[in-house]
Amino acid sequence: MSSDERVTYLRRFSGLAGWLIGGLALAWILFHIVTAGVGTLPNYQQRAVHLGGALFFVFLLYQGRARFPRLQLALVDLPCAFACLVLLGYVFVNYDAIVMSNWYVNEAVEKAFGVALFLLLLEAVRRTLGWLFVGLILFFCIYAYFGPYMPGPLAHRGLSLERMIYVFYMGNNGILGTLMGISATVVTLFLILGALLNASGAGDTFIRIAMRLGGRIRGGAGIVAVIGSAFMGMVNGSTVANVTSTGVLTIPLMRRLGFDRNLAGSIEAVASTGGQIMPPIMGPGAFLMAELLGIAYLDVVKAAFVPSVLFFTALLLGVYLMARRYRLEALPPELIPSRREAFEPLAMASLLVPIGILLFFILQRYTIQTAVFWSLVSISAMMVAGALFRRRPPETAASEQARRVAGLMADETDRVPRTVVSTAGQRLSDVVGSTYRGLFAAAVSVVYIAMIIAAAQIMVSIINLTGLGVTLSQVILSIGGDYLFVSLVLTMALAIILGMGMPTPAAYAVAAAVLAPPLLNLGFERLPSHLFLYFFASVSAITPPVAAGIFAAIAISGGTFFGTARYALTLACSLFILPFLFILNPELTLAGNPLAILVAVLSALVGIGFLSVAAIGHLWGGMGPVSRLLVGGGAIVMVTPGLWVDMAGALCIVAGLALHRFHAVTSLQRLGKGHDEHAG
Repeated sequence: MSSDERVTYLRRFSGLAGWLIGGLALAWILFHIVTAGVGTLPNYQQRAVHLGGALFFVFLLYQGRARFPRLQLALVDLPCAFACLVLLGYVFVNYDAIVMSNWYVNEAVEKAFGVALFLLLLEAVRRTLGWLFVGLILFFCIYAYFGPYMPGPLAHRGLSLERMIYVFYMGNNGILGTLMGISATVVTLFLILGALLNASGAGDTFIRIAMRLGGRIRGGAGIVAVIGSAFMGMVNGSTVANVTSTGVLTIPLMRRLGFDRNLAGSIEAVASTGGQIMPPIMGPGAFLMAELLGIAYLDVVKAAFVPSVLFFTALLLGVYLMARRYRLEALPPELIPSRREAFEPLAMASLLVPIGILLFFILQRYTIQTAVFWSLVSISAMMVAGALFRRRPPETAASEQARRVAGLMADETDRVPRTVVSTAGQRLSDVVGSTYRGLFAAAVSVVYIAMIIAAAQIMVSIINLTGLGVTLSQVILSIGGDYLFVSLVLTMALAIILGMGMPTPAAYAVAAAVLAPPLLNLGFERLPSHLFLYFFASVSAITPPVAAGIFAAIAISGGTFFGTARYALTLACSLFILPFLFILNPELTLAGNPLAILVAVLSALVGIGFLSVAAIGHLWGGMGPVSRLLVGGGAIVMVTPGLWVDMAGALCIVAGLALHRFHAVTSLQRLGKGHDEHAG
């Protein structure tokens, strides 16, 4: 979301107030970590603490637009913050009675509390997300109440105000429903994991490895951005969080090495989006899918493996072709880290040990909470080890190469010499400071994401209570008729619209509630159907008009929205095609016999690669429109299942390449002849 669209601003506290707010935020984050390790509280109690803390910090940290901010803090925000604690504390204390009852326990009090919490939540959503989400919530509530008066298939029995308040405040499908439960456990823990990994220097390690692996290739700065963002994106599960964490290094690096502002921002946004579909972790959205489907997480990873490889192959090829088109070079040799710098043992251990522990516990079928808990413990242990055995503290212990890259982001006059700290006590003190800053950053991220998921929870609850998902299923089936492809396109459009402005887990949850039934009714399998929705929930972050990932990128690059979005949609063209491939051809999810899987993968790889060539329009120079049309059309045909279809697509691609080569050779001959005539 751009700064112009944001209606809120984060407060900065200092002195005693800053220490108090920081301590409370730290305690709230530690609550999530400790309960992940020793066992979560009963569902309503865990969710009440999570949402109550998020609302509390919204009113303290987000001031909104006010002429007298200090007066607003004292007279409005503090009372609202403590009111949220009371309203959700009531649910926490009366958990047993609420669970045992199917209706109000103390009707007058609980109705008043329910209305108050709804109004406070609307204000919290307005401050963090803007009026758009407030309008969406109110739209769904109006639809729920006026159901009997709706036209045609949209009509339903309707929900009374008493029922709506009860469901919202105390019901299983209310604000403390399943989505909030996932936010209170899986999503929050992954946000903490990503923040601590950044605090430990993992982001620098990722970038150094990416520079070593891709820096020598033409357009090396863009290749570095793709590889680094893929690594980080699979952990944090948020396009915006990924752009803001890795983009502050990769985008300035691309800019200093000749990349256009819009191109640099688009590469980072697309790569950050793709990171969420990157095994073996795939972010919290994949765990949500496993829970909704009731299958093992590894089944989700297996199904997403080939599509993710195809996407990143196409993206890397696209960045390389863009570099050739705009004559961008590889990284200068002095900026490429040595093998020792890139794969420094302690830095690699600090990166691989936490991720290895996470995957080990997942493979051993432990809960996600347990896996992330021990991964967090290992990060803390590795940070302490780094402080004891490195010559410098974690935040200054990056290789000399990483500091040179960071220097690209500042003028010579802005560089401040840094003092090397040598004592173990001071290094440990720096670790404590880095950990605190990482956990506070995690708290701010959790507050923001919790508000998005709260808004999504209300919408999903109303969709389930009113049967809107079934209604839309019938509408899609009636419009699409016997044409599966038309139904899939409609589903894609709705998934992108529903996911705009949301992080991937929340966008996928809403899409699954509304659009999974139509796909199942069309005869598609459950896992490919949900993966189809998950991919388009991810791509909604770079799809105009909302495109939160694009706004995050241009805040760093200084580019324009439409210029960055144009490049992003070009580079991400394969991401719009891949879901159609694997839902129509389940072999791409590694389901079926090995020979069929191999043929499908090879065919898709060729098709996706040439789709990037056609989209960018450059191979042996610029491609003409007819050549691009032949190559692009052949690529799309080739990724469609069927041997004869593959052969027809291959013929179109060959024809397009031959035509392009002919024009390229002819142009070179004309250029040479003109040069000879001029010399003569």
